[in-house]
Amino acid sequence: MLGLSMQHRTLAAFVALTMLLVSSSGCLGLLQGREYMESLRGEPDADISATPLTIEHTFVNLQQEEWDEDFPIDSSVTGIAVYFVTSFFGGDSIPDDLDSRYVNVTIFDSNGADVWSNERTNSGTMLQVEIPPQENGNFLSGDWNVVIRALGGGLAVTENAAFQDSFLVTITVTRTCIEFPPDYSECITL
Repeated sequence: MLGLSMQHRTLAAFVALTMLLVSSSGCLGLLQGREYMESLRGEPDADISATPLTIEHTFVNLQQEEWDEDFPIDSSVTGIAVYFVTSFFGGDSIPDDLDSRYVNVTIFDSNGADVWSNERTNSGTMLQVEIPPQENGNFLSGDWNVVIRALGGGLAVTENAAFQDSFLVTITVTRTCIEFPPDYSECITL
């Protein structure tokens, strides 16, 4: 009698072990294993990433220049900021009616609408300016465009002394992104 009861227990254990092995193999086993691994991993974190577009130029002689650059805007964009610096040599000593130097910056959205514009005819630094969102607190998706038109001059007197006009325009696009554990090293925009 004792042998028959032991056989039933062994058979029940064998069936249970077989069912466990069958359910944990193949696709179902991979699914269960993946779910288990996902439960061990931490929650993703929302973060921001900033992508700057910088256009900088120093004039080496009297010249008129134009730049035309595109930059992508999508639904993940939460902010667009502009930083603009100009430097005109001798700007204080040249009368305005004789000085025709300038730097003009215009930013257009993907529909071609002018969303920000500024022209400088003298040296100066502008604090970073935020471009406000357009539709329902969002920016219009698509390729935006910055056009810079400038007239400036430059003269190299010696190897160590130069009289040159210059400017710097930086457009910083800020996006919301998600960083996944365990190392949180890559910020992925959605």
